[in-house]
Amino acid sequence: MGMVSLLGLVNLILFLIIPIILIYALFKYFKRAEKRADEKLELEKQSTLTLQKRVDELNTRLIIIEKILKEVE
Repeated sequence: MGMVSLLGLVNLILFLIIPIILIYALFKYFKRAEKRADEKLELEKQSTLTLQKRVDELNTRLIIIEKILKEVE
């Protein structure tokens, strides 16, 4: 009778607990991957905003230079 209980416990571990642990581990992995992707996206957004500000500043300078050149002509 003890052997049957032991086999039942082994079956419980193999077919129930191990898959649950694997699913939990995969869930945590994907959550971390999603968090890293969100952080990377936020950095890209900040970088894009910085570059856009630089382009706007250069455009403003270019307009000023063009005005000065037109006055010189």
